[in-house]
Amino acid sequence: MKKLFLFIILITITGLSAFSQREIKDGLVIDKQAQKLITDVASKLKTESPISFNFTQKSKQSTETGTIKLNANKYTATFLGNTIYCDGKSIFIYQKEINEVAINSIEDADNEILNISKFISEANTKFRPKLIREEKGNYIIDLTPKTKSEYSKIRLIVSKISTRISSMEINYKGGNTYTYTISNYKTKVQSKDSDYSFNSKEYPSVNVVDLR
Repeated sequence: MKKLFLFIILITITGLSAFSQREIKDGLVIDKQAQKLITDVASKLKTESPISFNFTQKSKQSTETGTIKLNANKYTATFLGNTIYCDGKSIFIYQKEINEVAINSIEDADNEILNISKFISEANTKFRPKLIREEKGNYIIDLTPKTKSEYSKIRLIVSKISTRISSMEINYKGGNTYTYTISNYKTKVQSKDSDYSFNSKEYPSVNVVDLR
C-alpha cells in the first residue's frame, strides 16, 4: 500500500510538472516545453550549418531516397531523378530525363519542407507544437497548423542527445502520409553559393520554364 501511494504521488508530480509548462492563451493550450525544444532544434541547425544528410521517404505506395545540403535559407536536393536548387529567392527544379528546368519564386513553391532549417525556424510561428511523450531517447513532438494548410499534422522525432531531427511524419489533409528518416548527417560541410544555384551554362540546350 505504501509503495502504491508513493507511485501515485510520483505520477501526480510528473503530471503537474508537465502541465506547469503549458498555459492557456485565447482558449488554446500553449506547450512551452515543446516550443523551447523547437527553438533548440532551430538553434542547433543554425550552429551546425552548412549541413548535409540523406533521407528516405516512405509512403503506402513507395519508398524513395534523396540527399540534401543546406545553408541558412539556401539548399540543394536530389530526389526522384530531379535536382532542386534554392538560392534563397528562387527555386530551380531540373529534370534530367527531359532536360528541363522549372523556375519558381520561393513564395509560390511547394517545397518548403525541403528547407528544414527555415521550416523549423518558423515552426513556432506557423504551428502549435505539443510534446506528446518521451520515448527511447527521443522527444515526440506534434505540429498542428495555426491557419489553413495542406498539412493536418507533422510529427517530429528529436534526439534527446543531439537535439537533431531523426525522422518526421507528414500527414496531409488529403489522407496521404509520408515518413522521412534522416541518415548520414554531416555538419560544417564545404559549401559555396554556386552549390545552390542552377547554372544554365552547364546545360546549353536546356528548356527553361520560368514561372516567376
